Amino acid sequence: MEAEVASKEGPSAATPLDETPRESLSFKLFGIDWAAHLPFELSEDVRLEWATVAQTAAFAGAHYAAIFGARAADQRFLLEDSTPAKARFLRISDRFVFRDGVRTVGLLVGQPLDWSTYYWRTVAFLPEFQGRGLLAAALRRTDDVMRAAGIARVDGEAAPNNHRQMRLLLRLGYCVTGTINSERWGTVLRFTKYLRPEAEERFMTQFCRDTFRPDDNPNP
Repeated sequence: MEAEVASKEGPSAATPLDETPRESLSFKLFGIDWAAHLPFELSEDVRLEWATVAQTAAFAGAHYAAIFGARAADQRFLLEDSTPAKARFLRISDRFVFRDGVRTVGLLVGQPLDWSTYYWRTVAFLPEFQGRGLLAAALRRTDDVMRAAGIARVDGEAAPNNHRQMRLLLRLGYCVTGTINSERWGTVLRFTKYLRPEAEERFMTQFCRDTFRPDDNPNP
């Protein structure tokens, strides 16, 4: 694992005005101002904080290739270059960093998928901070905020061979709702956590129960 590469913007640096939580899509759609909730103390040493675009890019650029095992010679997936549109998209996303003191040890990025759905786009930890329950602690806290804001469901994805991630999501109440094949990410499973009981009940009735309907023929 390569050494931590520090951004010029440390955790105490002022967030640019166009990158504050009130500029995010979550605030514009759901009124969620993460500044009113953060930081989240996740353990004795690690907390979750809002991140600037520069801090987000610094961690991803320094560590993602090693964390996810990406290689420049690997031509299986489409690698997209940075573009102005990608930068604008990241600016309106929710960007969080996990910090141990002043050291950034993990990254979590998400954004609204539509008017009632939230989507976690990416999460990553340095190897020595994996398996310590930090993501579970963070998602429980963010779920509470989203539920209070009226969000109905939270989506995320995991590769079929990422057994640790799948076990974690299932323990947190996520259920498998689909499979996606992508030229960018390969095959991933879509997981959904329902924050509204009526949404979960409808899904369970449609897909997880042998429910008799009046127009069904009981003797086919």
